Amino acid sequence: MKKAEILSGLFAVLLAGLLTGCNHSVSTNSNPKEALPSLITLTCNPNVTIEACEDVEFEDPVEIGIVIEAINKAERIAGSLDYGVEYKMDLADANGSLTKYDFSIGKDPKQSALLVNLEDTHVGYTIPIEDANRVRKLIQSHTD
Repeated sequence: MKKAEILSGLFAVLLAGLLTGCNHSVSTNSNPKEALPSLITLTCNPNVTIEACEDVEFEDPVEIGIVIEAINKAERIAGSLDYGVEYKMDLADANGSLTKYDFSIGKDPKQSALLVNLEDTHVGYTIPIEDANRVRKLIQSHTD
């Protein structure tokens, strides 16, 4: 019982940190006090056959929090983009709004991930290796 209370408390602290409006490079909501997305969907790009790929959905608030934290830590990439798309990522809010990204993460734990908001495909963001690895583990837990 104590472990569940500790985990619940840690999640509350994480959620509060995400919603306080910290200054991040990529914003998932125009209003930082809005709720986290209710669903994150990763849909494999059928044109990429380098590695096996499976579609993934995250509905659990803890898992969504991990993905959003990774997105919020992403840093803008300077220069022009020339990239392949591994996943189409959709963030669905409870109110029905949808934010769409191109997302490439691969399986290499020494690589960062790439995120491109489809509203501006000329600007890319890199997700740090540590956060990319957390997201990789989530994806793997849904595909094994």
